Amino acid sequence: MKRTVQTASLFLAFFILLSSLLACSDQTGQGAMVEKQNDIETTAIQSEETTRLLPDLPQRDFEGYTFRVITRGEWDVHWITKDIFAEELTGDPINDAVYNRNSKICEQYNFEITDIREFSDYTGAAQRSIVSNSDDYDMLAFTLTTMGSFSTAGYVVDLKTVPYIDLEKPWYDQSVNRSMSIAGRLYATTGELMIMDNDATWALLFNKKLAEELQVGSLYDAVKNGIWTIDMLYECVKKAPRDLDGNGTMDEADQWGILGEGFNTFALCAGAGGRVVSKDENDLPYISINTPEFISAFEKAILINARYGDVCFYVSNYQGKYSNVWTECMDVMFSSGKVLFNLAGMNRVTLFRSMDTDFGIIPIPKGSETQKDYHCAVSCYNASCIMIPKTSANLERTGIIIEALSAESMYLLTPAYYEISLKTKYARDDESQEMLDIIFASTVYDLGNIF
Repeated sequence: MKRTVQTASLFLAFFILLSSLLACSDQTGQGAMVEKQNDIETTAIQSEETTRLLPDLPQRDFEGYTFRVITRGEWDVHWITKDIFAEELTGDPINDAVYNRNSKICEQYNFEITDIREFSDYTGAAQRSIVSNSDDYDMLAFTLTTMGSFSTAGYVVDLKTVPYIDLEKPWYDQSVNRSMSIAGRLYATTGELMIMDNDATWALLFNKKLAEELQVGSLYDAVKNGIWTIDMLYECVKKAPRDLDGNGTMDEADQWGILGEGFNTFALCAGAGGRVVSKDENDLPYISINTPEFISAFEKAILINARYGDVCFYVSNYQGKYSNVWTECMDVMFSSGKVLFNLAGMNRVTLFRSMDTDFGIIPIPKGSETQKDYHCAVSCYNASCIMIPKTSANLERTGIIIEALSAESMYLLTPAYYEISLKTKYARDDESQEMLDIIFASTVYDLGNIF
């Protein structure tokens, strides 16, 4: 028991440091940990208007009002905000779904929508506006991590107090609503209005050719049979490293087991059911890393995602050599076939669409075969959320517009992203499509990544 308490204290210090490092680096990293109830299953897409679940909203004429959403824009090639505004129809399924959604709702309520892209200083722009009591924005579409500082500073309103926003509707992510609330208040949510939370869902991509050469067995069958565990992942990654150029030094020229970054340690712990933060019966958070399950998962995760280990090609070791280590090095390592596994966000699936070597998609492994479900962590550092600034002059109008856009997104944007783009265009095989259902049915968020 004494060793457990001491170890847990070390873990807490580690995760505080890890959060700081992640916030300052690539931003590709990620609790009351809550399993996501798969909205994809519970909100089946229907073609007839009469079968749709419609929002309970009044008729309003907003007289051409411009609804202003401040976003992070195209601040990184891996994380481009494309779910708020579309200039015109282009033939791209996601762009056109956003355009058609906005056109329909804007016409119905007589308003316009615009996204204000502040790029590198979007949080600073919002803070300055709110502190000066300027009514510049109706909605903030920032990362979930922003909720921590903005809510404690009093910059955003409790969404449960906003007229006409019904947070129990299926177009809001109930996992976020449960895990991100504090003492019954909720300052940020996400859902069908956005796709960045889907892009920020962590899973494992694997090189199918390399997996066959290394004889790791059928990973798809392992997942379906419930035996895909963190121990099995470790055995797989140990088989991969090769000094391809024979110079005695493992680097970009060689073959590795897995790509690594800071958040991946947390993602592996989350997959094993580990919780950094849980909540009590009063909806108040508390540190919960001193459990045998978490400690066991952490000890295994750091073997796999070790910066100076033998199996992991770790990003921090190469950041000084490239202007953008992700696009110029990490992505190239996987797409060129030199890495067996890539533990990363689902946005990588679209980025690797032109990769010559086939890759598969599987969930993050469980802690043990006795664990009931898989858990796929969502990066709060990358997932976008809905927040409303306290300076919003008309909360009723804001609530109606957000509710209407969110509901329509369930029938336009979600199928464009999930069924048309992710499953049909980018998944390489039928098994990956089945895995996507498992992954998005098992997403978890961690309040410990927010504060």
